[in-house]
Amino acid sequence: MRKRFGKSDWLDLGLTQLAKDGPAGLTVEALCTAADRTRGSFYHHFQDHGAFVEALMLAWKQRHTLDIAEQTMAEKGDLRAQKLSDLANRLDHRLEQAVRQFAQSDLRAQEIVRDVDDLRTEFVAQLYEAEGMEPALAADVAKIEYAAFVGSQIVWPDMPVDERVALDRRFAQLVAMATETGSRK
Repeated sequence: MRKRFGKSDWLDLGLTQLAKDGPAGLTVEALCTAADRTRGSFYHHFQDHGAFVEALMLAWKQRHTLDIAEQTMAEKGDLRAQKLSDLANRLDHRLEQAVRQFAQSDLRAQEIVRDVDDLRTEFVAQLYEAEGMEPALAADVAKIEYAAFVGSQIVWPDMPVDERVALDRRFAQLVAMATETGSRK
């Protein structure tokens, strides 16, 4: 007897398919083939493909943003930035790239990606503010850091995790030096 294939299984599969095959992996046919399930099984959990896409993108948002923020906040204050760096740099960057590619052609995905980008930059800015950085500067630094994070996934998609973490640590050092220099003026 086969294990029941629930809604979370479809979402797990969808994220895997998106990372592996891009948007083409998200057709109902491709999903059913990969799951070795019928269309009826898919539609038992999702009203239509649009409902699946929305649930998929919300699952990505939860796992790759909200859960990361929660785990980061569980750390002591001075270790939060390091924890965030470690968690963010260990994400599946192929999935991050595929989500952004998918958002180019799907409005639901585009809205959720935009929301995630805003949440992530606001979260990083709040971490900087908690360290004593002035709010406007914290917001600017967070935007620059996030743009570098997303850009590095495109420019160096195969960069090993350890190199990503080291690069992030170097950025933190540069920010610390720049803010220290700025406060002396």
